Amino acid sequence: MAGIGRGGGGRGRMPGGRGLGPGGECRCPSCGTTVPHQRGVPCYQQTCPKCGARMIRP
Repeated sequence: MAGIGRGGGGRGRMPGGRGLGPGGECRCPSCGTTVPHQRGVPCYQQTCPKCGARMIRP
């Protein structure tokens, strides 16, 4: 009966280990503009203030 009640192996909230924390920057893949990352808002939900493309987390 080993292993019963062990849970999911210590996985965090974000699948694949992509939760990068509250700090850092978001970067535009089109024009290279960077903006500070806003806590609680994923970079891909923000748009670039210069060209309007979706931001990424480098």
